[in-house]
Amino acid sequence: NGGKPLLSLGQLSPVPHPVPRLIWKKSSGVCCVPGCTMSFWCHRPRALITSGHQARRKLCVASVICTFFMIAEITGKYVCGHIAGSLAVLSDAAHILVDLTGFLISLLSLCLTSKPPTKQCTFGWHRAEILGALMSMIIVWMVTGVLIYLACMRLLHPDYDIDATVMLITSACAVLTNILLSLILHQTGPGHSHGAQGREGTSAPLEPALSNASLQAAFVHAIGDLFQSISVLISALIIFFKPQYKIADPICTFVFSIFVLATTITILRDILTILMEGTSKGFAYDAVKARILTVEKVESVHDLHVWALTMNQTALSAHIATADSTDSQKILRDVTQALFEQYSFHSITIQIESGQDQKPDCVFCQEPRD
Repeated sequence: NGGKPLLSLGQLSPVPHPVPRLIWKKSSGVCCVPGCTMSFWCHRPRALITSGHQARRKLCVASVICTFFMIAEITGKYVCGHIAGSLAVLSDAAHILVDLTGFLISLLSLCLTSKPPTKQCTFGWHRAEILGALMSMIIVWMVTGVLIYLACMRLLHPDYDIDATVMLITSACAVLTNILLSLILHQTGPGHSHGAQGREGTSAPLEPALSNASLQAAFVHAIGDLFQSISVLISALIIFFKPQYKIADPICTFVFSIFVLATTITILRDILTILMEGTSKGFAYDAVKARILTVEKVESVHDLHVWALTMNQTALSAHIATADSTDSQKILRDVTQALFEQYSFHSITIQIESGQDQKPDCVFCQEPRD
């Protein structure tokens, strides 16, 4: 890098010559540069680890509930459902099996994210969480597609019988179960503090987004099942009191399938943003750049990249042109402190350059489009 000072946080690249570096030790939250007493990020990693443990615990509880309810439905099928001649119980048990599969995929992806980084995967296995969430969303779309197909077949061939009593009991139990699963898997939104003043007049840092992609995907899965169970319950009530209106079954399936697909749009957008290395929520490009420019002796910022590793881990790299290259170590500390006081970045890498090194025609130094 031409002898330029390098700030590296989280992922350090070895430099072949002795230059001042600001190394942020995430395990303790203490700067390793002699004489530096920065300690304004000491609780971030522990919060992220706690979030992962909570997500795994919630998914384990949800999986146990799914297994118990599925066994109860299959047992009920052979005890009373078979005598009644109804397939509603077994169909709903198969749907719960799909839910259990989605939860196990999310649980597996969370276990992979806890693996340490390797020389090939230097950022670790955090993206496994995103891939697991994507697989869960694909399962939701596949199941919804199958239900829409079956509803179409019932509209085309209305020669079918429905046991409204068994259907009513099954759907009521399914609604209660899915409400319980939704409450277990629900995540409270991360707290934010935009510009709140601390004791020393500095802005309080943004709380890290502790949302978990795998847990969010499982929650969307449970919400989708809840909508489907409600549709079955509504149609069961209609058929129970008006048996001639059995067409309500496929119609309710159509209507609530739209709601199910609508619940996946937000998380699918977040997943695609992360896979495309886009900027996550709460980290506006212009705002981050403006925050860096407020630091004294910083003239310009270029080659700025802000991308999401996961939903709760955002990385930053940038080149900074300064007016005074002799005090680069202090500028590095000031820029890092300014960023961490307002944002909860997982990794930061900043390279200091002089104004003479700037090239107006450089492709990498151009401002990105909106």
